[in-house]
Amino acid sequence: MFTDTINLKNYINKKKIFTYIILESEYIFIKKNKNIILNNIKKKYNIIKKELIINNNNDWNHIFERFKKQDLFKKKKIFSITIYDSIMSVNLQNKMKKIEFYSQNNIIKIFCFPNLYYNFLCKKFFYSYLKNIGVIINNSLSYINNIKYWINDTIKKRNNSMNLEAKNFFLKNIYINKQYFINLLKNIILLYPNILITKKMIYKYYKKNQILNYNDWIKSIIYNKKEKSIQILKILKKQKYDFVILIHAYKELIYMILYKQNLENKFINVNKKNKINSILLNYLIKKNSINIIQLALKILKKIEACIQKNQIKDIWMHLKTLSIIFN
Repeated sequence: MFTDTINLKNYINKKKIFTYIILESEYIFIKKNKNIILNNIKKKYNIIKKELIINNNNDWNHIFERFKKQDLFKKKKIFSITIYDSIMSVNLQNKMKKIEFYSQNNIIKIFCFPNLYYNFLCKKFFYSYLKNIGVIINNSLSYINNIKYWINDTIKKRNNSMNLEAKNFFLKNIYINKQYFINLLKNIILLYPNILITKKMIYKYYKKNQILNYNDWIKSIIYNKKEKSIQILKILKKQKYDFVILIHAYKELIYMILYKQNLENKFINVNKKNKINSILLNYLIKKNSINIIQLALKILKKIEACIQKNQIKDIWMHLKTLSIIFN
């Protein structure tokens, strides 16, 4: 009932599966899992594939209509449904049960949950929902192995080779900015076709195309360089930097301000102190009232709501406001 990306192909070759549940936030693994599933099904059937995204109740109604629609030719249909809910609510459970009620034998379902908080309630519901004819794909317990698998698979598909030191460079750095290093790997493979790629080759390219990260953004905020802060944010957005990392970094900054002021706030939940220049932090505290801090917290709460609704454009807009909120 449970597997990961590495073992997915072997798992589905042994079982007849009608429902796939992908619990994954990383696009590379979502794409990889879908490709493995689709390639396996294409070997057996002619298929009709539909990509569907749930943002509101109207989307659910649209999906129900698609499931109810009869197919005279009984072709295999694959519905790939992306659901951005972060909680397995009763409403979500009922909607999924309704999909199951309308499902026919010629329908295969792929549910993608990029934001779902997986807990005992989810496990209990999925166990009942799948009834031995489905599988949950989750890389959380084998993330590093799956990153290694993805790197090796990407190199192999391009008929390239890479020494261990070069592979370790990617494994060590990919967590800084996943999308950047994914693109870096692809560019390096194109740049050096059909030869053994070394760390020296990668580093030469990497140094020419150096990237920014959350620390550059936070520093610009602390130094009160508003234009630079906005410019860095634009670059990070262009790099497809993970905005969740930016949000966590900003929360840590707020936490440190509250910590310095001996104030408590349950919204901030950080176990370790960020290494921020104490003098600059004190300057920031003196220049800004508690009202500014409260406003920042309100914006962070708005961002959380945007994440649940997958309102990516609004998230970056709020981050821009947070860039310039301090005096």
